[in-house]
Amino acid sequence: MAIAWWRSRGQDPREKLLIFSDGLDVDQIEQLHNHFFGRIRVGFGWGTLLTNDFRGFDATGRLDPISLVCKVVSVDGEPTVKLSDNPMKAMGPPEAVERYKQVFNVGHQSLQEVIV
Repeated sequence: MAIAWWRSRGQDPREKLLIFSDGLDVDQIEQLHNHFFGRIRVGFGWGTLLTNDFRGFDATGRLDPISLVCKVVSVDGEPTVKLSDNPMKAMGPPEAVERYKQVFNVGHQSLQEVIV
């Protein structure tokens, strides 16, 4: 969707960068890399499940990962928006989130459990 959006605006997506970071593991990173190779630059947020996946090792859950993520909330006094394939993870003023969903032609999204 992002590639088509940039192309429709006369931009070369190979000069753009997509960052994937939602609970990724090695297999998902390899699949994403292979899918987008040569079409757009990609980067990966090596996050919680990749670096701390000890779920189930301790019956008390003491080793389960926690999610500690820093996100930009404003720039020069203007609020920022974070869109996600999981609408539970969208951030920003609700009216701005809806505006950017329209700008990027985001269709219907199903609510998903937030694992981390």
